[in-house]
Amino acid sequence: MVQFLKSKKKKNIVLILLLIICFIEGLVIGKFYNDKDDKVYQVNIVKINNEKDSIDHLQLKTDLALVDQSIRSIDGFLKSKNVSDLRIEKLAKDSLENEVYLAKVSNRYSQYLVDLEQRLQQVPLGVPADGYISSNFGIRKNPIPPKSTDVANNSNIAEEKDSLGNVVKRQAIVKEDKNASSNAPAEKDQMQFHKGLDVAVAYGSPVKSAAAGKVIFSGVRGGYGNCVMIEHGNGLVTLYGHLSELLVETNDRVKVNQIIAKSGNTGRSTGPHLHYEVHKNNQPINPRLFLNF
Repeated sequence: MVQFLKSKKKKNIVLILLLIICFIEGLVIGKFYNDKDDKVYQVNIVKINNEKDSIDHLQLKTDLALVDQSIRSIDGFLKSKNVSDLRIEKLAKDSLENEVYLAKVSNRYSQYLVDLEQRLQQVPLGVPADGYISSNFGIRKNPIPPKSTDVANNSNIAEEKDSLGNVVKRQAIVKEDKNASSNAPAEKDQMQFHKGLDVAVAYGSPVKSAAAGKVIFSGVRGGYGNCVMIEHGNGLVTLYGHLSELLVETNDRVKVNQIIAKSGNTGRSTGPHLHYEVHKNNQPINPRLFLNF
């Protein structure tokens, strides 16, 4: 090796080879670090698979659109019955900031609202005629006018002839008739239980079904006069009395707000109006319970 390096020309060749080797090593080291930086860069741009990334935004948009549509439909229905509900309004203003929460509950909201909308059709909300309530549910003074004094006195006077043939008037003995109709006019100032609401409306005004259901009676019913009864499910039945005209028949299916009759003055009535009752499991309940949702 020493002999080989004694030549100046050969020394130059060795130096050139060493320089070439160093240059190649530099390229290899540079390539190594360059590749390392690329790998770090690629890792940094990979999407982070967290909870928000798992949201199906198309499905979320569809569900929220259905929620919005249902709320608008329910709100319109309640407004048509003059009924409002702050809970529905709060639901309509739900925030979109928490996407994860909405993604989880939006479908449940939409299904709940669809079901609620169907159930509302079967609840007798509001008043079934365009008028004002003139008599409430509960104890009240009998509104049927008593017989006049003259008529009452004459009905209790009997005429007889004495031994001389003269006509003699005396007080008749009136026996109580236990089988008398319960619809007979009561005595003056007698209190009675009113099983519904009286709605003051003009004669012949349209009477609407308070909810969807099936007609279980349409005809004359004692003191109610012309009467319609509708079964709505869940033990709820509505009754409409003193009607002038019946527009539905027994077993008919009716929709909410469908005109079923016209108001009148039939039966035990003091003037044109609508008598409206709500029954739950065959027991009359206050219809005012259904005037607010």
